[in-house]
Amino acid sequence: MNQTVDRMTAMPSVLAEQGQADGAYTDVAILSTTDMHGKCWDTNLLTLSTVKNNMLRVSTAVNRIRAEFGPDNVLLIDNGDLFQGTPVSQVQLLQYFAGSSDLPPAMALCLSRIGYDAFVLGNHEFNYEWRGMNAVYDWLEDSGVPVLAANVYYDGSDGVHIAGENAFTPYVIKTITVNGHDHRIGILGIENTDITRWDLPINYPGLQFIFPGNDKWLLSAEVRQYLDRMKAEGCEFIIASCHSGLGSADGAVTFGVNSQHQGLRLIRETDDIALLILGHDHTAAYSNTCEVNAAGESVLVVNGGGQELTKSVFRFSENASGALIWTIVGTENLTLADFETDEVLRSELQPYADIAEAEVTLPAGKAAGDWDMNDNYFTEQTDTVDLISAAQMVGTTRRIKKKYGLAVPEAFSQIGLGHPDVDMSMTAVAAAGGYVVQPGDISVRDVYSLYRFSNNLLVLAMTGAQIRAVMQENASDHLTARFHDGEAFVYARGDQFTNIVFGGVNFNYDMTKPAGERVVISGFHNGRDFDENGVYLVAVNNYVLGNECCGLRNYSADDAIWSQLTDAEGEAIQDIITEYIRQRTSEHGAVTPADFDWHWQIVCRTETGELPAFEGTVGAKLAALPENGNRYVIYNEAQECMLTARPTDGGLDAAACPAVGAVLPAPLPEDAVVFTAHAMADGSYQFTDAGGRYLVSGAKGSLMIQPMPQDESLSRWRLEPAYGGWYLVNAGAAGQSAIQYYSGRFTMYHLAKSGSYIFNVYEVQ
Repeated sequence: MNQTVDRMTAMPSVLAEQGQADGAYTDVAILSTTDMHGKCWDTNLLTLSTVKNNMLRVSTAVNRIRAEFGPDNVLLIDNGDLFQGTPVSQVQLLQYFAGSSDLPPAMALCLSRIGYDAFVLGNHEFNYEWRGMNAVYDWLEDSGVPVLAANVYYDGSDGVHIAGENAFTPYVIKTITVNGHDHRIGILGIENTDITRWDLPINYPGLQFIFPGNDKWLLSAEVRQYLDRMKAEGCEFIIASCHSGLGSADGAVTFGVNSQHQGLRLIRETDDIALLILGHDHTAAYSNTCEVNAAGESVLVVNGGGQELTKSVFRFSENASGALIWTIVGTENLTLADFETDEVLRSELQPYADIAEAEVTLPAGKAAGDWDMNDNYFTEQTDTVDLISAAQMVGTTRRIKKKYGLAVPEAFSQIGLGHPDVDMSMTAVAAAGGYVVQPGDISVRDVYSLYRFSNNLLVLAMTGAQIRAVMQENASDHLTARFHDGEAFVYARGDQFTNIVFGGVNFNYDMTKPAGERVVISGFHNGRDFDENGVYLVAVNNYVLGNECCGLRNYSADDAIWSQLTDAEGEAIQDIITEYIRQRTSEHGAVTPADFDWHWQIVCRTETGELPAFEGTVGAKLAALPENGNRYVIYNEAQECMLTARPTDGGLDAAACPAVGAVLPAPLPEDAVVFTAHAMADGSYQFTDAGGRYLVSGAKGSLMIQPMPQDESLSRWRLEPAYGGWYLVNAGAAGQSAIQYYSGRFTMYHLAKSGSYIFNVYEVQ
């Protein structure tokens, strides 16, 4: 039998089972990283700031732990999203794909040199071309690093593999020695189910991410295929490394809604996993806790959150029958800043840093004129996003003409298209850290700050009716209007990466109209009239194309008349943006906002007669600021929901409660937390629930309801002004750490200008 522990937020040491003789056990340290996103260097080449959560420090930490436990008693696993994220990892990677660099990619080199026992694919591994990434995986396998993804299968379309055949190794088995006997530990790798929402089939040709027949999208169903097989091969202790967040086990799984975070459900619906490594959600808030599985046993859950190295020490021994048993000696997340840089590995990575530095320091051109420096990307037209749109339209037009010639191809005429010029752009906001374009010199470094993701462009031929339908859905699903005492506020809601910003087209969003009737289009920047039956060319990035969360879900790469993925291999969006800036600078001296000759705005008519008066019982009313001793609910305006406490651990989830003007109707959600406000002398606030527990910024970015913490400042909140509300910034947490709505619950994260961070307090009536 397995020794288990109850769920807890911090694991105490657990002694070995009574009756075991000294020396009859083996302590094994299981380590994991996740979501490292290209952090192999100690300097951010875009901001020139120090990067402490990098693979150079992982290497030092791992070497120290191996020296303590012995190299045979340490297992090291990476849980995916490894390659995408920094110029040091990406610039040479694209050169590797193009054949202009014969160095192995930087992050692959890190896995090999540090000595990882397994690498599990993440969703961002499918940002890149299939042929190139296959070469990377072959290099890793040849270097002794198994590449795992149990739920990635061939779909049978290639004529070589049958449907349901594994495309990658599902698991590996490691051997440990306990009491002089060999025992087997299995490592099962699990990919996220939602890859098809985020990337195009050209990056995963002939692959699928659930086995045939798993129409409920359950990761637990995927995993159960392998657990019995692993046990039959002698595995007594099974580690599942899953590129998924914790999520919830409540309700059914709906693809594109709650399918990407299935960790908790996976535990609840299986009974043979001893340790679950999670990632993808970039939080360590729940790391080093236990959850109960289908057999009533506790399963340890860890997550490095993209910032830390998880370290879980298990003490293995044998029972009277010689079977493996274990206890948890301790588990923690190690702060990488506490470790020195591995200088040997750093010297091996220096050429990659040199390649990236040479790239990002190249001049792109100049910006001149009156730039608005506005980062309200989703709710206002901004010069920064307009630059991306202009570059997408001009760059793809040039490439279409190169591919097809200047004359209108016959194929265009057949679909009613009378021109080869791209009419409009649909883009995701990809600026890093609120970056805005300013007058002055622009380098490639700035371009990477302007557009930080490894996306590719495609061009679709769309009718006016199809364009309008995409825009109508975006206005309905990704924007919401709130009216406070006659003043209108528009918030971006939901997944910001599928919230499309449109360029090249003149339009208004009228947010006082019903969903589906909000878009008014007057024409295109190039002078073409808008016609429902007309055909237009649209530049769109691969992330939003085909994504279940936006109006382009019914399109695929097969619909593109031009694609960077096939017509310009080795090229990325950053190359097109750089080219556009260089061209404008060469021909006109600089790129200026005057180059962006289209206009859009969000309209909210707020005349009293047009807004319905509230009729009904008031549950809570909007308050300007909390007053000492009064009771409030804390409400996220963009998602129209309030904080509710989880009974199991005091974490904060969300309950929907649509507001009417400045009123929340009664009854309020039954599980809503009603807080009493306590005004502090320094202008901050404390909030307590009915049981006297405090709203607290907890460990590893969690948000909790709990008794007063030892560090009293973690219970203090500063209300900093935000658009149509407040940012709730914690006084004791590191940096500008604020309450954020994310994936159905509330947590703490670095403050960003987003609707997920904007709250108001409503006084309970």
